[in-house]
Amino acid sequence: MGEASKTKAKESEKKPSKIKAALNKRVEVTPGKHLKKDVKAPKWLRAIGDYFVGSYKELRQVKWPTRRATWSLTLAVILFTAALILFIIAIDYGFEQLFKQVIL
Repeated sequence: MGEASKTKAKESEKKPSKIKAALNKRVEVTPGKHLKKDVKAPKWLRAIGDYFVGSYKELRQVKWPTRRATWSLTLAVILFTAALILFIIAIDYGFEQLFKQVIL
């Protein structure tokens, strides 16, 4: 290791970065001691964390359907949609014929 790199290493050890200095000042960290207990995350950050924790807890409570139940429910939705489409087409055709008879 050259003399210049030793000097740079010593300087970097002596001067903490601006970010580290700001953090040390904010939380009052002393070497060899733990952080004070009154240091808390910002309210908005805790809210985001609480959201994800709550979502995870809710997902753990969900009783997911079996593959067979999923397919049967999917088939029921498809059949109901097809029946509704046929009903709307029939109503539309009936109104079209009614208006043709009344107006024309």
